[in-house]
Amino acid sequence: MEQEEPISKEEKQWARRAHLSTLLVYPLSLLPFPFFMEALGALGIPFLFWLSRNKKSYSAAQSLEALYLQAIVSFGYIGFGNAFAEDRVLLVFAYVFMGFLHLSLLGFGVFRTSLGKAHKYPFSFFPFLFSSSKTKQNWNDLKNQFSDKIEFNEYKSLMERFDTNKLQIERELKSLNDTNLITLGNEMLHSLSDLRIQLAEKPNEYKKAKQYLNYFPDTIAKILSQFNRVSSNTPSTDEGAKRKTELNQLLHEVIKTTEQVRQKIKADETLNLDVEITAMKKNIEFGGY
Repeated sequence: MEQEEPISKEEKQWARRAHLSTLLVYPLSLLPFPFFMEALGALGIPFLFWLSRNKKSYSAAQSLEALYLQAIVSFGYIGFGNAFAEDRVLLVFAYVFMGFLHLSLLGFGVFRTSLGKAHKYPFSFFPFLFSSSKTKQNWNDLKNQFSDKIEFNEYKSLMERFDTNKLQIERELKSLNDTNLITLGNEMLHSLSDLRIQLAEKPNEYKKAKQYLNYFPDTIAKILSQFNRVSSNTPSTDEGAKRKTELNQLLHEVIKTTEQVRQKIKADETLNLDVEITAMKKNIEFGGY
C-alpha cells in the first residue's frame, strides 16, 4: 500500500483502544443473557469505534480489524459451546484454547498499533471491503478530472498495474536476507509510494511518467523475484556476492530514476514553457524551422 504520513499519537491510542475493546466479551459473558446476545453486543463495541472515527483514518481501519477479531472470538465461543455442550472436559479445553488464541492475536495487534503499524489479522477481509469502497470512490473522483474517457482508462490501467507491481515488490523485499538490500529496497519502495501519491494528486500528468510506468515497476518486481529464487537455491558464493552488488547498484538506479520522474511531474508548467521558448530561440538562431 502507499507511504502514509506518520501516525499521530491520538490515532495510535484510538486504534489500541479498539483492539483492547475485544476483551469486553468476557465481562459481558457474565450478564444474565444468552451468550449469543452478549457476543453480538461485544461485536457492537469495535463497530462503534469505527463509526466514531474518520473512515479514511488509521484508527478506523484498525477498528475494522478489531471487529474481525471480535467476530472470530465470539463465534468461536458459540461454536465450541454448541459442539461440546455435552462434554464438559472438552468444553473447558476448547474455551481455554479460544482464550489463548484471542490473547495471542490481541497482544500482537496491540503491539503493532502501539508502533503505528498497519496490522491485519490472519484471513481478515474487513479491510479489503474497506479499501475496495475507498478505491472505487477515488476512481470516481479522479474520473471527473479527465475530459477524455480514453485517457482516464489508460491512466486507471497504468495505476492498477503499478499498484499490483508495488505489492509484489513489497512481498519480494520481505524475502531478502541482506540488511543493506532490505534498507535500500525500503528506500526504493518509499520513493515509489511518493510517486504514486503524486500521480493521484496530479492524474493528468501521468503521460510524463508513462514510459517509466510501463517498464520499471514490473521489471524490478521480476528481478527481485528471480533474485530471491536464485538466492534460495544457491549457497553463499562469490557469484552470490556479485549478484547482491549488482542488485544494490540496480536499486540505486531505480531510486534515482524514480526521483527524476517525480521531479518531471512536479516541474512548473511555466518553467516548461520557458524552456521550450529558450530552445526555440536557439533553434531559430541556428536557422532551424
